[in-house]
Amino acid sequence: LCLEGHADWFAENDITWSVLMKSFYEPLFEPDSMDFICSYICLHWLDTEGGTRNWKSLHLGKEGNDHPSLANFTFVAEVTAPKSLKEIWRTELANVHLAKFFALRARELRPGAEALVVMVGGPNQFIVPSPDAASPLTQAMRRCVGRGILREEVLRRCVVPYYPRTEDDLREAFKLASKIGTDGAAGTPGAPLQLVDVRSYSSFIGDGESLDGSFELFWAIHSGSVWAADPTEEEMGHIRREARLLFDELYDVKEGIAVTFMACVIRRRTRKQWI
Repeated sequence: LCLEGHADWFAENDITWSVLMKSFYEPLFEPDSMDFICSYICLHWLDTEGGTRNWKSLHLGKEGNDHPSLANFTFVAEVTAPKSLKEIWRTELANVHLAKFFALRARELRPGAEALVVMVGGPNQFIVPSPDAASPLTQAMRRCVGRGILREEVLRRCVVPYYPRTEDDLREAFKLASKIGTDGAAGTPGAPLQLVDVRSYSSFIGDGESLDGSFELFWAIHSGSVWAADPTEEEMGHIRREARLLFDELYDVKEGIAVTFMACVIRRRTRKQWI
């Protein structure tokens, strides 16, 4: 409806828009059809096709879904998450999924065309509010468990399926894309791409007067992952209220909440890479 309200502007500028209800980890456009692609703050979310129920316990093996340590974190990038799990996510999930995205877009870009890719990176105070503190979501859920108003198994199941990357992670994923085909599969000719540039930059979330807007943004982004852990509506209400209280404890309204963004530009090659 928002786009339809600006139909005249699109017509005047010779722009055609459409909405695709598809994942960015699958083919989206016709081959060799795109002059420019912009992916904006979405690729920190990983490819969840097939479910995420075992993602939180990949470091524990098949019998680890009820392990007590799973109640210590809801984001893999938290300081309270196991380092071994972070490395598994980085190498087996985050890098692989981003490489697949690069390879798929290489098929859709025209030769010489470029894509700008922006995503949430690290450090991120929504996840690590201070060097030794768990995220407000994890802290809220743990407090609720301690008060007997949230089942601990909900916390053990809860995981937010995104990974805040660094510049090195983007470069590693790009190298991996050169080894997989433009259909996203291994064992076929690599994606014909050039990495033009990689940058990171910091921003602060907040209006300097209230944390209400920052919390609503946080909750809108992450509450779906909490619902996926199967809480009751009453439990969900307890988590939300406790998380809002924690925002006032953890963050300075005047300083805002620091978030890092990662950006890169990729270009489809017009010829094979020289060896």
